[in-house]
Amino acid sequence: MTTTKDDFTIAADEVDGHEHEHAVTGTGCVERFLEQLPVAALQRVVPSAHVVISVQDGDVMRTVASSDPAAEACERTADERAEGPSAAARRQGRMVVVPDVEDDTRWPRWADATRACGFRSVVAVPGRLEGEAQLLLTLYSPTPDAWDGAALATAVGYAQELAHALTVCRSAQRQAEVNSHLKAALASRATIDQAMGVIMAQNRCSAEDAFAILRTASQHRNTKLRDVAVAIIEGVTGQPASPPPEFRDSSR
Repeated sequence: MTTTKDDFTIAADEVDGHEHEHAVTGTGCVERFLEQLPVAALQRVVPSAHVVISVQDGDVMRTVASSDPAAEACERTADERAEGPSAAARRQGRMVVVPDVEDDTRWPRWADATRACGFRSVVAVPGRLEGEAQLLLTLYSPTPDAWDGAALATAVGYAQELAHALTVCRSAQRQAEVNSHLKAALASRATIDQAMGVIMAQNRCSAEDAFAILRTASQHRNTKLRDVAVAIIEGVTGQPASPPPEFRDSSR
């Protein structure tokens, strides 16, 4: 029985949203990684500081981890008004330091919000992800001039480490999603092939004609192709469709 590219595409469309969501969250790689970021950043840069880690994809900037709600609120103000050291660091692609918020006049609205939260010095460090995506590590301290040369060098290195690690996690997550889609599509294809065999036997027709009959029934019933196939198999044989072959991860 010949399987065409069009057939496989339709089978792939049978993957439902729950399976897709599980593929994304099943590894837990990104989630666990992000949960550990704030504590690790605090330990390695300035213990008294608070950290906000954001990721920009295209025009969308979102906070992925933070150690303090007040620092996160300051970053939201920066994002909404497109001002502050983090916005400047994204645009310039380099570290931006505010030694003392009280003396800085570049971003008055952001400075007002930052002072109101009790922060005096801030440093924002960008880290390049794949493509146009960008990670941003922003540190807030209640102490003025909190950043010495060693702390700034550590912040730059740590932002680069975070960007690299997050890139690896995102790549692994996407691969897991692709693998899950392929497995689900092949399993769906196996069920559809069984139903096509039933249709071919009943109608003495070709595989192409059997698939056309199955697809027409799916469209008329507004039902997934796989579900129609299952109904045909159970209706004719009185038994559920045979389980698909077991797929094994060759990388393990």
